[in-house]
Amino acid sequence: MMKKILIAIGALVALVLIGAGTAMGVATHKINKTYENVALPNITRDSSPEGIARGEQVFRAVCAECHAGGGNTKPTGVQMHDFPPELGTFYSANITSDPEKGVGAWTDQEIARMVINSIDKNHHVRPMPAFPNMGDKDLAAVIGFMRSGHPDFAPEKAQPPRSTLTPMGRMVFSFAMGINDKGRTEAVPVPAKAADSVEYGRYVSASVYDCVFCHSPGFEGSAAKMLKPETVLSGGFEFDLTPLGGEGKMLSPNITISETAGIGKWTLDEFKHAMRTGVTPAGHILRAPMPKYRYADDVELTAIYTFLRSMKANDTVVPPPAGGRPKAEPSNDPEKMFSSLGCATCHAPGKAYEAKLQGAKGKAPEEVAKWIRNPETFKPGTQMPTYESLVDENNALALARYVLGKTGGTVSEGTTP
Repeated sequence: MMKKILIAIGALVALVLIGAGTAMGVATHKINKTYENVALPNITRDSSPEGIARGEQVFRAVCAECHAGGGNTKPTGVQMHDFPPELGTFYSANITSDPEKGVGAWTDQEIARMVINSIDKNHHVRPMPAFPNMGDKDLAAVIGFMRSGHPDFAPEKAQPPRSTLTPMGRMVFSFAMGINDKGRTEAVPVPAKAADSVEYGRYVSASVYDCVFCHSPGFEGSAAKMLKPETVLSGGFEFDLTPLGGEGKMLSPNITISETAGIGKWTLDEFKHAMRTGVTPAGHILRAPMPKYRYADDVELTAIYTFLRSMKANDTVVPPPAGGRPKAEPSNDPEKMFSSLGCATCHAPGKAYEAKLQGAKGKAPEEVAKWIRNPETFKPGTQMPTYESLVDENNALALARYVLGKTGGTVSEGTTP
């Protein structure tokens, strides 16, 4: 009897291994395949002033953090941290107008297909999250902004390394997330933009800003996650903080209307403030990879809030990352502020943006203090939080002097630019 059981177990293990091997072979084939039959969408850039403005709004919120990263604005490609390292190492592409290293030689339709299908000019799949349901009008606007002659898209020869997928990564991208090889033949409309429209809020959240993907567990696309009302928006998507200078991993927070585990107690004004400044009503700092939606207008943010309020509450409590979430606790002690305001998360020795602190070297404390309170006025689109509501001018000046001291420069009273 025991011999028969061992034989059965051995046969089962063999079948599992054969199945896994077959699945891996299929996944590798799907990733390495040339997708020559995926039709180009009939989308052409919108170069109108309104189109370029809308394109910049979407690009800054969706594309810039992946393709520029670190508060930079030139999309020359950087290492991405949106997926667990078990899936591989990922780099975004150079999408400046350089004809060789960037997308200067791509047509509008090829750029549109890349966004919709993650299929490049040479018909190869790139491990980039696709936006299959972004409306034609918004896509045309983004391309219009990219082709507008904006200095951020001036040709750059930077060439990021190629992304590498682990065996698990191949399986996830091929099966869990899926490769979209269906060419878009029909136009996808953008819902009417209205603050009280659940439909428009759903469109922006699931098809443009991808809030649904990042704030729901699993690797399926946003459309699939929307079909799971019991878990959608409940958080739990895993991010690796190590490449960002953090410790361990972080799970995206619950953003359902649960009053105990989500954002159910947030008012509309508090929601808009958090989205734009990166500071929650409780004073927590929204750290990377959560972007700051500085370019989103009131109608758009209100529509997202309307959509979130229409969804089912989920009381699942998402644990904080190792070391907790930075919480702003203004103090007269600049060293304590540097830690509590989350500055140390990015700029302390060994952290991802330690070198950025050197940009303050030689500047007047008064100038650095203004940057601390309102960085977006100096660098529109920056991912640094806005601390104006948390730090008064005197404390900002004290913190500025502390920061300048860390750059190795000397700081004296009354220093001027």
